[in-house]
Amino acid sequence: MASPVGACFTVAKGGVGESGASSFITHKIAGQTSKIIVLRTVDSSLCPNTGVVALLVVNGIHFTSGRITAKGSTLQTDAKPGDQVTVIVHTIPLFNEVMCIRLGELDFILEECQLEVAAEGQPGPASHLATSPPTGPLSGRSVSTASTRDWYAWNNVMPPGPNQFHIVGEVEVPNPGVDVLLVPRTPQGINPRVLLLDLHLIQRPGLWPQIVVWKHASYKKVNATYDKVQVFSGIQVIADVPVETAT
Repeated sequence: MASPVGACFTVAKGGVGESGASSFITHKIAGQTSKIIVLRTVDSSLCPNTGVVALLVVNGIHFTSGRITAKGSTLQTDAKPGDQVTVIVHTIPLFNEVMCIRLGELDFILEECQLEVAAEGQPGPASHLATSPPTGPLSGRSVSTASTRDWYAWNNVMPPGPNQFHIVGEVEVPNPGVDVLLVPRTPQGINPRVLLLDLHLIQRPGLWPQIVVWKHASYKKVNATYDKVQVFSGIQVIADVPVETAT
Protein backbone atom coordinates (compact mmCIF):
# COMPACT_ATOMS: atom_id res chain seq x y z
CA MET A 1 0.00 0.00 0.00
CA ALA A 2 1.29 3.43 -0.92
CA SER A 3 2.62 5.69 1.82
CA PRO A 4 0.08 8.09 3.35
CA VAL A 5 0.05 11.47 1.60
CA GLY A 6 -3.04 13.30 2.91
CA ALA A 7 -4.98 13.54 6.15
CA CYS A 8 -8.11 12.83 8.13
CA PHE A 9 -9.35 16.16 9.49
CA THR A 10 -11.52 16.68 12.56
CA VAL A 11 -14.54 18.71 11.41
CA ALA A 12 -16.60 18.63 14.62
CA LYS A 13 -16.42 17.62 18.28
CA GLY A 14 -19.08 16.81 20.82
CA GLY A 15 -19.98 15.01 23.98
CA VAL A 16 -22.85 13.38 25.82
CA GLY A 17 -23.37 12.64 29.49
CA GLU A 18 -23.29 15.39 32.07
CA SER A 19 -23.32 17.95 29.24
CA GLY A 20 -26.60 16.49 27.95
CA ALA A 21 -28.24 13.22 26.93
CA SER A 22 -28.08 13.96 23.19
CA SER A 23 -25.76 15.65 20.71
CA PHE A 24 -26.68 16.71 17.17
CA ILE A 25 -24.09 17.65 14.50
CA THR A 26 -24.41 18.51 10.81
CA HIS A 27 -21.61 18.71 8.26
CA LYS A 28 -21.67 19.43 4.52
CA ILE A 29 -19.11 17.76 2.23
CA ALA A 30 -17.12 20.39 0.34
CA GLY A 31 -14.67 20.01 -2.54
CA GLN A 32 -14.94 17.85 -5.64
CA THR A 33 -14.08 14.36 -4.35
CA SER A 34 -15.85 11.80 -2.21
CA LYS A 35 -14.90 11.54 1.45
CA ILE A 36 -15.07 9.00 4.23
CA ILE A 37 -16.85 10.29 7.32
CA VAL A 38 -15.73 8.69 10.60
CA LEU A 39 -17.41 9.17 13.98
CA ARG A 40 -14.94 8.20 16.72
CA THR A 41 -15.16 7.97 20.51
CA VAL A 42 -11.95 9.57 21.80
CA ASP A 43 -12.50 9.43 25.56
CA SER A 44 -15.06 8.34 28.11
CA SER A 45 -15.60 8.70 31.83
CA LEU A 46 -19.24 7.60 31.66
CA CYS A 47 -20.66 5.60 34.54
CA PRO A 48 -20.80 1.88 33.57
CA ASN A 49 -24.60 2.03 33.87
CA THR A 50 -24.82 4.22 30.76
CA GLY A 51 -24.20 3.37 27.10
CA VAL A 52 -24.09 5.51 23.96
CA VAL A 53 -25.59 4.88 20.52
CA ALA A 54 -25.02 6.92 17.36
CA LEU A 55 -26.74 7.40 14.01
CA LEU A 56 -25.17 8.62 10.74
CA VAL A 57 -27.60 10.11 8.22
CA VAL A 58 -26.67 11.32 4.72
CA ASN A 59 -29.14 13.59 2.90
CA GLY A 60 -31.90 12.50 5.25
CA ILE A 61 -31.27 8.76 4.69
CA HIS A 62 -30.16 6.53 7.57
CA PHE A 63 -26.86 4.92 6.51
CA THR A 64 -25.47 3.32 9.65
CA SER A 65 -25.92 3.19 13.42
CA GLY A 66 -24.51 1.36 16.42
CA ARG A 67 -23.06 1.54 19.91
CA ILE A 68 -20.00 3.73 20.44
CA THR A 69 -19.73 3.36 24.23
CA ALA A 70 -16.13 2.12 24.31
CA LYS A 71 -13.17 4.41 23.71
CA GLY A 72 -11.94 3.91 20.14
CA SER A 73 -15.35 2.83 18.81
CA THR A 74 -16.13 4.10 15.31
CA LEU A 75 -18.94 4.39 12.79
CA GLN A 76 -18.21 5.35 9.20
CA THR A 77 -19.89 6.04 5.88
CA ASP A 78 -18.89 7.44 2.51
CA ALA A 79 -20.25 10.77 1.26
CA LYS A 80 -20.11 12.69 -2.01
CA PRO A 81 -19.47 16.40 -2.60
CA GLY A 82 -22.49 18.43 -1.53
CA ASP A 83 -23.89 15.70 0.73
CA GLN A 84 -25.30 16.81 4.08
CA VAL A 85 -24.16 14.52 6.91
CA THR A 86 -26.11 14.47 10.15
CA VAL A 87 -24.83 12.81 13.32
CA ILE A 88 -27.06 12.01 16.29
CA VAL A 89 -25.44 10.68 19.49
CA HIS A 90 -27.56 9.66 22.49
CA THR A 91 -27.03 8.07 25.89
CA ILE A 92 -29.00 4.97 26.89
CA PRO A 93 -29.47 3.29 30.31
CA LEU A 94 -27.98 -0.22 30.57
CA PHE A 95 -30.14 -1.38 33.52
CA ASN A 96 -27.21 -3.32 35.00
CA GLU A 97 -27.83 -2.22 38.63
CA VAL A 98 -24.56 -0.23 38.71
CA MET A 99 -24.80 2.95 40.81
CA CYS A 100 -22.56 5.99 40.27
CA ILE A 101 -22.28 9.34 42.05
CA ARG A 102 -21.51 11.12 38.77
CA LEU A 103 -22.70 10.33 35.26
CA GLY A 104 -19.44 11.30 33.57
CA GLU A 105 -18.95 12.24 29.92
CA LEU A 106 -18.22 10.62 26.56
CA ASP A 107 -16.27 12.72 24.04
CA PHE A 108 -16.37 12.08 20.29
CA ILE A 109 -15.06 13.64 17.10
CA LEU A 110 -16.29 13.65 13.51
CA GLU A 111 -13.51 13.20 10.95
CA GLU A 112 -13.48 13.76 7.19
CA CYS A 113 -10.93 11.56 5.41
CA GLN A 114 -9.74 12.16 1.86
CA LEU A 115 -9.98 9.16 -0.44
CA GLU A 116 -6.87 9.27 -2.62
CA VAL A 117 -7.00 7.47 -5.97
CA ALA A 118 -3.72 6.26 -7.43
CA ALA A 119 -2.76 7.49 -10.87
CA GLU A 120 -3.53 5.11 -13.71
CA GLY A 121 -0.69 2.70 -14.36
CA GLN A 122 0.90 3.19 -10.97
CA PRO A 123 1.64 0.12 -8.86
CA GLY A 124 -0.18 -0.65 -5.66
CA PRO A 125 -3.84 -0.56 -4.79
CA ALA A 126 -6.39 1.44 -6.75
CA SER A 127 -7.10 3.60 -3.74
CA HIS A 128 -6.28 4.14 -0.10
CA LEU A 129 -7.35 6.41 2.69
CA ALA A 130 -4.89 9.21 3.21
CA THR A 131 -3.87 9.70 6.83
CA SER A 132 -2.00 12.16 8.95
CA PRO A 133 1.68 11.14 8.93
CA PRO A 134 2.58 9.24 12.11
CA THR A 135 5.42 10.35 14.31
CA GLY A 136 8.25 8.27 15.69
CA PRO A 137 9.19 4.81 14.39
CA LEU A 138 6.17 4.58 12.06
CA SER A 139 6.90 7.85 10.28
CA GLY A 140 7.22 7.39 6.53
CA ARG A 141 6.14 3.75 6.61
CA SER A 142 3.18 2.37 4.70
CA VAL A 143 0.48 0.14 6.13
CA SER A 144 -0.55 -2.99 4.25
CA THR A 145 -3.11 -5.71 4.75
CA ALA A 146 -1.63 -8.85 6.32
CA SER A 147 -4.58 -11.21 6.47
CA THR A 148 -8.28 -11.37 7.29
CA ARG A 149 -10.60 -13.92 8.87
CA ASP A 150 -14.11 -14.73 10.10
CA TRP A 151 -16.10 -12.85 7.45
CA TYR A 152 -19.87 -13.13 7.83
CA ALA A 153 -22.60 -11.24 5.97
CA TRP A 154 -26.36 -11.25 6.41
CA ASN A 155 -29.55 -9.48 5.37
CA ASN A 156 -31.96 -8.67 8.18
CA VAL A 157 -35.46 -8.62 6.63
CA MET A 158 -37.35 -9.34 9.82
CA PRO A 159 -40.42 -7.19 10.56
CA PRO A 160 -41.04 -4.37 11.16
CA GLY A 161 -38.15 -3.30 8.91
CA PRO A 162 -36.52 -1.55 7.25
CA ASN A 163 -34.33 -4.18 5.59
CA GLN A 164 -30.70 -4.00 6.67
CA PHE A 165 -27.48 -5.47 5.28
CA HIS A 166 -24.51 -6.28 7.55
CA ILE A 167 -20.99 -7.64 7.09
CA VAL A 168 -18.37 -8.22 9.78
CA GLY A 169 -14.86 -9.65 9.81
CA GLU A 170 -11.41 -9.29 11.34
CA VAL A 171 -8.23 -7.80 9.86
CA GLU A 172 -4.67 -8.33 11.05
CA VAL A 173 -2.83 -5.01 11.48
CA PRO A 174 0.75 -4.21 12.57
CA ASN A 175 -0.12 -2.11 15.62
CA PRO A 176 -3.14 -1.04 17.71
CA GLY A 177 -3.12 2.44 16.16
CA VAL A 178 -4.33 1.18 12.78
CA ASP A 179 -8.07 1.61 12.19
CA VAL A 180 -10.00 -0.54 9.70
CA LEU A 181 -12.69 0.83 7.38
CA LEU A 182 -14.95 -0.84 4.83
CA VAL A 183 -16.41 1.45 2.17
CA PRO A 184 -18.30 0.81 -1.09
CA ARG A 185 -16.03 0.42 -4.09
CA THR A 186 -16.33 2.95 -6.94
CA PRO A 187 -17.50 1.99 -9.45
CA GLN A 188 -19.61 -0.98 -8.37
CA GLY A 189 -19.83 -4.07 -10.59
CA ILE A 190 -22.46 -4.89 -13.19
CA ASN A 191 -24.42 -7.16 -10.84
CA PRO A 192 -26.44 -5.06 -8.35
CA ARG A 193 -26.88 -8.13 -6.11
CA VAL A 194 -23.11 -8.29 -5.46
CA LEU A 195 -21.70 -5.56 -3.19
CA LEU A 196 -18.07 -4.54 -3.73
CA LEU A 197 -16.26 -3.09 -0.72
CA ASP A 198 -12.78 -1.59 -0.38
CA LEU A 199 -10.77 -2.33 2.76
CA HIS A 200 -8.83 0.69 3.99
CA LEU A 201 -6.32 0.91 6.85
CA ILE A 202 -5.78 4.23 8.61
CA GLN A 203 -2.65 4.71 10.71
CA ARG A 204 -3.43 7.14 13.50
CA PRO A 205 -0.57 9.49 14.42
CA GLY A 206 1.55 8.90 17.49
CA LEU A 207 3.82 6.22 18.94
CA TRP A 208 2.32 2.72 18.93
CA PRO A 209 3.80 -0.59 20.14
CA GLN A 210 4.70 -2.78 17.19
CA ILE A 211 2.37 -5.60 18.22
CA VAL A 212 0.31 -7.41 15.60
CA VAL A 213 -3.38 -7.32 16.57
CA TRP A 214 -6.71 -8.27 15.01
CA LYS A 215 -9.14 -5.40 14.42
CA HIS A 216 -12.90 -5.66 13.90
CA ALA A 217 -14.22 -4.61 10.48
CA SER A 218 -17.88 -3.94 9.77
CA TYR A 219 -20.21 -2.28 7.30
CA LYS A 220 -23.97 -1.77 7.48
CA LYS A 221 -26.49 -0.41 5.00
CA VAL A 222 -30.17 0.29 5.55
CA ASN A 223 -32.85 -0.36 2.91
CA ALA A 224 -30.57 -2.74 1.02
CA THR A 225 -30.04 -6.49 0.59
CA TYR A 226 -27.39 -8.45 -1.33
CA ASP A 227 -26.55 -12.01 -2.38
CA LYS A 228 -22.77 -11.79 -2.14
CA VAL A 229 -19.99 -9.43 -1.02
CA GLN A 230 -16.48 -9.10 -2.40
CA VAL A 231 -13.92 -7.28 -0.24
CA PHE A 232 -10.98 -5.70 -2.10
CA SER A 233 -7.53 -4.59 -1.04
CA GLY A 234 -6.49 -2.53 -4.03
CA ILE A 235 -7.23 -4.66 -7.10
CA GLN A 236 -7.10 -7.94 -5.19
CA VAL A 237 -10.22 -9.69 -3.89
CA ILE A 238 -9.33 -10.77 -0.33
CA ALA A 239 -12.76 -12.08 0.70
CA ASP A 240 -15.67 -13.55 -1.26
CA VAL A 241 -18.55 -13.73 1.21
CA PRO A 242 -22.00 -15.26 0.61
CA VAL A 243 -24.86 -13.41 2.28
CA GLU A 244 -27.37 -15.20 4.51
CA THR A 245 -30.88 -13.89 5.09
CA ALA A 246 -32.53 -13.65 8.50
CA THR A 247 -36.31 -13.77 8.17
